[in-house]
Amino acid sequence: MNLRFISGICTSVFLALCFSTAEAKVIVIRAGELVDPEAGTSQSNQTIVIEDGKILSVGNNPTVPSDAEQLDLSSLTVLPGLFESHTHVGSAYDADNSTLLEYNNTISTAERAIQSLVSAQDFLRAGFTTIRDLGNSGHFGDAALLRYLNSSQGRSSKVIGPTLFISGKIIAPYGGQFRLNPDQPEQGLVDYFYADTHDELRKAIRENVHHGATWTKIIIDDYPYVYSVEDVQFIVEESHAAGVKVAAHALTEKGARIAIEGGADSIEHGYIMSDELLKMTKEKGIVLVGCELAIGPDAHNKLKHPNQVIDIIDRLKRAYSIGVEMVYGADILRLSPGFRKGETAIGAIDSWVQAGVPAEDILRAMTTNAARLLGVTGERGAIRPGMAADIIGTPENPLEDIQTLKRVSFVMKDGVVFRHD
Repeated sequence: MNLRFISGICTSVFLALCFSTAEAKVIVIRAGELVDPEAGTSQSNQTIVIEDGKILSVGNNPTVPSDAEQLDLSSLTVLPGLFESHTHVGSAYDADNSTLLEYNNTISTAERAIQSLVSAQDFLRAGFTTIRDLGNSGHFGDAALLRYLNSSQGRSSKVIGPTLFISGKIIAPYGGQFRLNPDQPEQGLVDYFYADTHDELRKAIRENVHHGATWTKIIIDDYPYVYSVEDVQFIVEESHAAGVKVAAHALTEKGARIAIEGGADSIEHGYIMSDELLKMTKEKGIVLVGCELAIGPDAHNKLKHPNQVIDIIDRLKRAYSIGVEMVYGADILRLSPGFRKGETAIGAIDSWVQAGVPAEDILRAMTTNAARLLGVTGERGAIRPGMAADIIGTPENPLEDIQTLKRVSFVMKDGVVFRHD
């Protein structure tokens, strides 16, 4: 077992135990600045009153019980916890020394479940209080993590993690994202359901939902055989009937068009999209989770060609100009040497900055827009009465310096302090 995994678990659990606060106690946060991402504004000297993991009141001078626990964050800017809407908590492959297919067939689901917990808490440490995990967790390692975090055992053990949305196994045409060895056709089935007929698609969706999936993820176009518009329409209909939305992996213009015409809820990647397709995306109310590559030494993927980052940033710039609803996702599959996954994920804001997206809109993509996509607008993504107390603190105001999100020093999840440097 990788000692880094074990060390990460011990450290995370220790922090959770040290900083956990009794849920029934009233907690008062004194904020230096309080950011409202939806409005793109901030206010000084605000007080947040919290009880049982929920925000009771927010204001200059709310009523505070005399025995309330006081948290002085007057030196920090306080804002709602961030959302990472496209990641892979159970994947830790070394992209420099192995392929994803090799990794999938050498690392057990048990090891991936451990990695999932470590990664989930790394995301939380970085300020991501809600994440959407889109596959590569083996035989439902993501579902195991979701059940544990939501179980009475997990809560009583005070093992804290982010709010988690999962897709289970990725649904794809035969072969998925790999060129299989004909002598080992089962190789990819650790992470994928191969589904080519509507009966196979229905069965895959139902099996995922049975094991706890809250999203359906499909692969449209990584190999020459692609799903048709009718296939995607069927997937959307079946998924919605089961109460889950559809995330469509589309890397090409053809794949993105199929995702749009098929009515997917979100397009993942969408690296090659013309202005025509981006306008269609906006008109149909489909969300783009662009998985923009982080820039610099912590970039999470090997580039296919030198201009790949330039092309992706150009698409991001055009999508923003056209007014496509965009949500932040960094697609962290690998472990980058010297970086935790949460640290790598936050690095993707550099691509948004380079594309000229204003700080307030980057922040909306990481909070308000993401909450809307994940269906939790009334629960998370803002600091208001009745909302879950998912709260982070940064040394500067992100509306003035978005890079401060890389320096989160306070994290509260559902009213429990996970990190307070």
